[in-house]
Amino acid sequence: IELGGKTLGIIGFGRIGQALGRMAIALGMKVIAQDIFHVPGIEEKMGMKYVELDELFAESDFISLHTPSLNGVKLISKENIDKMKDGVVFINTSRGDNVNEEYLLAALESGKVRAAGLDVFAEEPATNAALYSHPRVSCTPHIGAATKEAQKRIGAEIVDIIESFK
Repeated sequence: IELGGKTLGIIGFGRIGQALGRMAIALGMKVIAQDIFHVPGIEEKMGMKYVELDELFAESDFISLHTPSLNGVKLISKENIDKMKDGVVFINTSRGDNVNEEYLLAALESGKVRAAGLDVFAEEPATNAALYSHPRVSCTPHIGAATKEAQKRIGAEIVDIIESFK
């Protein structure tokens, strides 16, 4: 399917969510976001809008999750999957424990979720073979920051943090 003209819902609109939003807009996608912290002026600057979580679930063709661990709270729960548009594509590169994998698998089986891209799992190494081997799931082994470029940026960020304490 083409990305242009589709709606991307980004849950967690920090540094990584914003970078994804810029790329999606460049591809011709409509971007909506939800975050507990609203960045003033970001809507005008980026050409996207903040929405409530229920609206994001209902309107998004693609949903990408970028939140820290929610201390056992499953943001992607049966209730919230039921609110999603039929045929949604779900991506999780944040934390595996934010997703109820049992309900995600059931949604993949029923077609409610068209496909999933997963870089993280509730248990790592992943033990849910039915999920990670599902034909409509694309997995990576928690390597979101494993490129040489990302490691260089992380190193520079750590140096900046340490220097800020001088």
